Amino acid sequence: MITIVGAGPAGSYLAYLLAKKGEDVTIVEEHESIGSPIQCTGIVTGSIEKFVKLPNNVIANRCSKVIVVSKNNRIVANTDEIVMWRNKFDEFMANKATDVGVKILTNHQFINFNNKNSIRIKNNNNNHIKNIESEIIVGADGPSSAVAKSAGLKTNTKFYVGMQAKVKLKMDFDAFETHFGGNFPNFFGWFVPESEDTVRLGLGAFKNAKDYFYKFLEERTGKKEVLCWESGIYPIYNPKQIIQKENIYLIGDAATQVKATTGGGIIPSLKAAQTLCDCIINKKNYNKELKKHSGRELLLHLKIRNILNKFSDKDYDYLLKLMSQEKVKKILKKYDRDTPIPLVLNLLLKEPRFLLFSRFVI
Repeated sequence: MITIVGAGPAGSYLAYLLAKKGEDVTIVEEHESIGSPIQCTGIVTGSIEKFVKLPNNVIANRCSKVIVVSKNNRIVANTDEIVMWRNKFDEFMANKATDVGVKILTNHQFINFNNKNSIRIKNNNNNHIKNIESEIIVGADGPSSAVAKSAGLKTNTKFYVGMQAKVKLKMDFDAFETHFGGNFPNFFGWFVPESEDTVRLGLGAFKNAKDYFYKFLEERTGKKEVLCWESGIYPIYNPKQIIQKENIYLIGDAATQVKATTGGGIIPSLKAAQTLCDCIINKKNYNKELKKHSGRELLLHLKIRNILNKFSDKDYDYLLKLMSQEKVKKILKKYDRDTPIPLVLNLLLKEPRFLLFSRFVI
């Protein structure tokens, strides 16, 4: 038997893949409703449909343009983005798992390990505690993973505070915006339209995220009113994170499998689920296999983030100047951020001046 803690996209997709291979899989989910609370922007590249075909009720909007803004510059580029209803997406992924025989225990909380083959969980309805015996245990329980902590796999991971809220604002329904510069230190801000008059506005920061958020909100809308909050924390990819200890594994945010450039973790976790499924079925070393596959992409995102964190407003202005060229825009359209290796290589081939930013590596 395989037990997965956490019914987010990483846990549900892994459970689905394993069950299709004939494994007996149970998911333990802390919350009563899968997909709640929402702590995600919900925007992904069209690459997600290489993994799953999204039903219409999961899709809030599709954006064919991105508007990138720096202090003194602004560009518009073509893109292929899907804005999802995140709670419905999580429900959809969980239903895929149950359709192939996965059992999901909602409103049950992981407490700790009895030993490497047994965990204690609590029924949140009646506080009843029981043991689950399992040959394999997977922590898919988010950035504050209790599984990682209990298994001794917790590392000194850095986290962004993602401040996001829904606000009333009319903007181009076909485009989302990203904002860079001194008002968004070490990350960026965003506007993502989910309807004709409602957007998801947010930013990430290491500290003072609330202050930066309200400044961003007031500058754009002239007020400080929000409809609801969808904030949370997300980890920066840590290539030193141990993600397998004997029969205990980590995946998704629990394993820091998040793109450091954007904070997006959905598609990296789906890629990791495919790798982990293969490792479990064929008894491979997950620590090594992940690094050979999507780990290389996550490491490149981390290196790019470390460079961007040293940018001044002038650097961002110059970056957008280079990106405004049609030859560059064609590359950005052909390769999305979920294929970073060919994206970066082709950008450098088309516009060698991007290499000027390599001075920040030193």
